[in-house]
Order: sequence, then structure tokens, then C-alpha cells
Amino acid sequence: MVINELTFMVGGKAGEGVDLPGTMFAKLCMHAGLWFKTNAEFHSVIKGYNNIFQIRASEKKVYSHLTKYDLVIALDKETTDLYLDDVVPGGGVIYDPEITKVKKEGIKLFPVPLRRIAKEKVGLDLAKNVVAIGAAVALIDYPIDVLLDLIVKTFAKKGESVTSKNVDAAQAGYNYVKENFNQEFNYVIKPVKEHTKTFMVNGNYAITFGAIKAGCKFVSEYPMTPSSSILHAMAKHARDFNISVNHVEDELSAINMAIGAGFAGARSMAATSGGGFSLMTEAIGLAGMVEVPVVIVEVQRPGPSTGLPTRTGQGDLRQVIHASQGDFPKIVLSPGTHEEAFYMAFHAFNLAEIYQCPVILLTEKYLGEGSVNLPFLDVSQLKINRGKLLSEDEIPKNFERFKDTASGISPRTVPGQKGGAHTASSYEHREDGYFTEEIEPVNRINERRMRKMETLEKLLPPAKLEGEQNADVTLVCWGATYGPAYEAMEWLKRKGVSANLLHIKYLQPFQPGVREALEKTKMPILVEGNISSQLGGLIAEKAGVDISKKILDYSGRPFTPDQIAERVIQLIK
Repeated sequence: MVINELTFMVGGKAGEGVDLPGTMFAKLCMHAGLWFKTNAEFHSVIKGYNNIFQIRASEKKVYSHLTKYDLVIALDKETTDLYLDDVVPGGGVIYDPEITKVKKEGIKLFPVPLRRIAKEKVGLDLAKNVVAIGAAVALIDYPIDVLLDLIVKTFAKKGESVTSKNVDAAQAGYNYVKENFNQEFNYVIKPVKEHTKTFMVNGNYAITFGAIKAGCKFVSEYPMTPSSSILHAMAKHARDFNISVNHVEDELSAINMAIGAGFAGARSMAATSGGGFSLMTEAIGLAGMVEVPVVIVEVQRPGPSTGLPTRTGQGDLRQVIHASQGDFPKIVLSPGTHEEAFYMAFHAFNLAEIYQCPVILLTEKYLGEGSVNLPFLDVSQLKINRGKLLSEDEIPKNFERFKDTASGISPRTVPGQKGGAHTASSYEHREDGYFTEEIEPVNRINERRMRKMETLEKLLPPAKLEGEQNADVTLVCWGATYGPAYEAMEWLKRKGVSANLLHIKYLQPFQPGVREALEKTKMPILVEGNISSQLGGLIAEKAGVDISKKILDYSGRPFTPDQIAERVIQLIK
């Protein structure tokens, strides 16, 4: 009997509602005091193709999903066709025998007439997902009352009749399993007596909460998968926090409006994915020239062009670092966890105003749309810092907006402040803002701008190795690959290989300490979600270390710890 350790998956056609039972199962695990990680894999078409929703739950902190399942709900035939071989020995499958026939030795089969029960209780085939989650709760022997309470809260806005019917459907699924299957299922969820109180959040919402905490007051976005839920989340909380949220006509409008808001003194943000970011790049150069603080969230998906719009990837690193023509300061951060997404989003707004430049928060679909449960985060040390934004009584008589300073950071005013008027255009300029093409002032203004990055680089925390010292191998990664790589260390340990981890969070300016950390390693191995090893090239350029061993994946699917461990063993051999 396996208690409180479970990998669960629900699969069905697009439009059949795999998210609902998946999310409810995750919430049940959270109610029990477990940690979980979710991942959804779905096609970009609206209806028809097979979608899956994965949840891994454990009493230990969970950092990654797995692709071997202890329990599967199959809402359609394709789920059993595609994933039956991924069910572990002793695992189980809930399926509708009127939809698909299943034969498989070594696993437990639970045929439940999902569609027929849904039709009887709700009047809709679609409600089979609710019947199925009731059946799953029966198998893991968890109290049905918790699920029914979740259903009431989920369907409350749809009225008492709809809510009541769905409660009946879940109860019927639960009863069917209890009445028809005497075999004991190998996996049980039991409430943990003493556990940390947590809340459920995906990466995009964590970024939203960090932005709100930072005082973001202006958001502009043209919806683009997988960043769109940032716009939705901001709109949901706009009135509570007095935020102007704008669903605009395209990404050009989004970035230019955000730059305008930043110039006017509002903390502003635009969010997009790689294709939308491509449209934003010229305007990002304008923000660099005028030295306007603005935060851009880029949630990656594989490209080029439309690519795989509902999958994950890490192919935009070079794009964001080199966005727009010419040289100018921009900051690129990449969180590895949901906690880091929250804190980095907060600090991105401080960095944008302190260094008066665009700050790009680079994430990916795996983090952005994947959910975890977090303890309530400590915000006591989070302080808003608006940099050299002058109050009216601080503005000197002969104000120079782009004044040369040792740090490279000039004093800043916003429109309407007495004595703070200045010219701010896309042309190269003198310290007072007026256009110039003269050699000496052009050189001086360029050197002063880039000095800001030197100032920041001295303040960045150095990269550090996590895990065993003097390990056999070192996994080197960035972004949300952190979770699978972190757990891969334990998988490797079971195979007799010691491993540690180097996760690089600050990509421009490049995080200090990378060379020093790599000099302590025996066999560094890059783990990246792109085909060209973009971090590897950056490490070679910035730290002078060429990492020859690489684990690269560009399928649009996220890494798993077992996959990484297996590839490491192959590289060692």
C-alpha cells in the first residue's frame, strides 16, 4: 500500500474538460496536506485532439511532474491508446467501457459507465468528468464530502440546479466504485495531521501577485498563449488595487502604452510570448534610449513563427538579450520556481526604476501555466525603491535628465513636475536631452548608459552550486528546468552517481560566480529546452567555459527528472 505518494493523470478530447477533475484532484491533495505539481499538455486546436492534465502529489516538496502514472482517468479511447503503457505495475485506470475497451496485464482496471451516469444525473455527456473524479476519490479512499464541497464552490455561480446535479454526478461515480469493485487499490491519500497551510497558484499568477505587491498600476497586453492568464489575473484584481488593465489591439500597442505609462511615472508592465515580443523589440529600444522603466514578461513557447503555441520551450534567451538594435542596458531575469516568480516580479519593478531601463522577466509555459501549492510567502522584507525619481523640491535649478554620473544612473522626473521639463526622444542626445551627433557627447552618453549594468553586476548574488560538493556531475540550467534538474539529483543518487546543480537566474547582466562555480566541477552537463544550447553559448561568452556535454530537448515538452537521469548515465558511459 502506497500512502500519500501518487502521480495522477486525466486525459480526454479537447473540450471534454480535463482541467476540472485535474484541478479538483490537486486541491484534494492540498486539503490532505500534500505538496503537488501540475502540468497540462494540450493541442492548440479548440476541440478534438487528446489533452492530458498531470498531477504529482507527495508529503515531500514536489518540484517536477512525472510521466509514469499510478492512476489514470480516461475520458476517451485515445487516452488509453496513448498512455496505457505509462501506467505503473499495480496502478489503475478508470475508463468508460461503452467508449473504449481495455486489456492490460499487471494493472487494475476500473470500468465505470461515466457517460451513462452523467446523462442520468446531469443530462449532459460532458459531466462525465465530474463522475470520473468522484470515482477517483473512491479509489484513493478519500472522504467524498471534501470533493462535494469543492464542487459546490466551483459551480456556485451557475445556480443551485447545476450545482446540485454535479454533486449528484460526483456522488454517483463514488458510489459506483464502492459498490462494484472489491479489489483494493494500491494507492491511498490520507490527511496529514500537521501540515503547512498552502495556497494553489500557477507561475503567471505568482508573477501577477509580485507585480501587484510592487505597486504596478498599468498593464497592457494583447493575449498570447501562454502569457494570457497574466492579463486575466490582472483584470480580476484591477479594481481592488486601482490598476489600469488594457486589452489592446496588438503587441505594438501593448509595449508603447506601457512605455508611455512608465514615462509618466506609473509602474507599468506588458506581457507576451516570443512572437509578440518580436513585435515589441523596436519599442524596447525606445525605452532604452529614453531610459524609461518598464517590465516585460515573456512566457516562452517553442518557435519560430507560430511554432507549438501550447507547448513549452527555452528558445528565446538570445532573442530577449539582443532585443532591438544597438547597445543599451536591459536586464533579463529568469525564475526557476513559483516562489522566485513572485519575488523576481516584485524586484523587476525596483530594478526597472533604479536603473531606468527595460527589465525582462523570462519564463516558460511549464512554469507559467503549471500550478503548485505554496506556503504563504514572506513579504516583510519587500520594499519599493523608485531609484532617483526626484520629488519637486529635489529638482535642481538647471536640471539635466541624462546627467553623467559615476553609477551611470541619472536623476529622473515625470511630466508635470515644476523644473523637471526635458526633451525625451528616440534620437541620441546630450545630457540635457537635446539631439546631437557630435562624437564626444555621443560617446559619453553611451558609456554612461552602459555603466548602469556595471553598477548592477557588482550587486548581483553570485551563482552557487546546490547539492553535494565534489559531485560526479553538475547539472547546469536556467528557468523552470530547475525543478526537474533538482529532482534528477536524487534519481542519480539512487543509481550511484553523485550530482549537484548550478541554476543561473540573472542572464543580463550575466550572473557573477559562474566561472568560479564551474571550476569546482568534474563533469558539467547543460540541461536546456532548446536545440542550440543558448545558455551554453552565453556561458562560453561571459564566463569563458565551453561545456561540451549537453542534454537538450526541443520537443515542446518539459523535462522530467527520470529523463534527465537516464541521459546523464548515457553521457557518463
